[in-house]
Amino acid sequence: MTSTPEINGYRFDQRLLDHPLAEIWRGRSFTGMEVVALVLSEAGAADPVVRERLDQASRVAALEPGRQQTPLWAANLTAVRPYAITQLVPGESGAERLIDPLDGLIGNDTASVDAVRAQLAQYGAAPIPAEAVQATAQDAQPLADPTQTHAPATGPETDLATGASGGSLGADGADGGDATDEDGERKRPWMYVAAVAAVLVVFSVTFSAGAAIGAAVKDDGQAPQSAPPVAVSPSPLPTPILLPGIPKPSGITYVPPAVGFEGLTGVSYEKGADIQVVDDLGLPFNFGFPAPPIADERIAAESSSIIYRRVTNSDPRNARLDVRIAVHPCRDLAGCLADRAGFDQAWTKEYKAPRPTDAKDGRTWFTRQQGPPYALTMTHAFARNGQWWLVGVAATGLPGEEQAVQRIVNDIWRQTP
Repeated sequence: MTSTPEINGYRFDQRLLDHPLAEIWRGRSFTGMEVVALVLSEAGAADPVVRERLDQASRVAALEPGRQQTPLWAANLTAVRPYAITQLVPGESGAERLIDPLDGLIGNDTASVDAVRAQLAQYGAAPIPAEAVQATAQDAQPLADPTQTHAPATGPETDLATGASGGSLGADGADGGDATDEDGERKRPWMYVAAVAAVLVVFSVTFSAGAAIGAAVKDDGQAPQSAPPVAVSPSPLPTPILLPGIPKPSGITYVPPAVGFEGLTGVSYEKGADIQVVDDLGLPFNFGFPAPPIADERIAAESSSIIYRRVTNSDPRNARLDVRIAVHPCRDLAGCLADRAGFDQAWTKEYKAPRPTDAKDGRTWFTRQQGPPYALTMTHAFARNGQWWLVGVAATGLPGEEQAVQRIVNDIWRQTP
């Protein structure tokens, strides 16, 4: 993964770790709060073992002692690229909570873990005090309630977050137990809560992270003096915290092909053409498709300002006809024109498509590539029901599908006057 994560309510500007399976980013929330986020790469998200570890660690973090150390503000384990966000509190160990589960995920890669730990140390992340570790370790006993989501395991799999033997975490202080003295191992104090204070927490996108934490604290019955002090007391976050903050289009109708329409380039649908109307993607327009479409809404990108959609005529892995769409809301036409450069950079990078550079008029640009595959891209500004939008389209077709590509892009242009 190479692009900056785009998650509603957060802005990330510094990548602290770039690993084949995951990245860690530092940024801020819309209120200015410093945060760090762990985002799986495509390779990490494709590995069922990695996803399972994140899921298990999330539930442990939500239910076991240690979750009060630093609030977990947002997470999404069902996204194409799962992520989790925690607050970065000066003098607290919240940022370190990202490291321990990552350590296990990347196979005890000491160099990578130490590198990002050194980065986080610049921003105030500190180990949990030894006395707090001992208190938390005493609290972290298996729960008798069989309805609990997770109970600590025994044997080799107990270190869910840290992997085998914990050797990659270094030797920076000891717990003082007899077994540790006999083995000669010296571990950082905060290592003992790695398994029960993992960073990634999510049960449903319909519950806020603050509400989940508050409910867990209420239910487990732990004495407040046995846990580390609460860094902040967050109020519940709005339900759509993980959803794009974009106006929801409504009242969209399809305008059938008409005689004499001159398209952007090439051929267009003729009146009475046999087409399938794509009208269920949540876009501010509908458009015609020459065959039964296969919509892939779970595109590998999440953004607080851009809607991403994809439509193909067969399995997306070997589709002959592939249409990828990006839509961004603007305040007015001038705002769209001002946003166009950044919008084109974002969506063409996400889709690995050429930028539209040839001007058709004052609010339409397109580019053609003969291929193979044949490619036609377009950026266009339009208004619908009082709301201005920028739409980006990247359509490709294998040999024989060139005219189908032209008809689709021309129809989108016709539906967005």
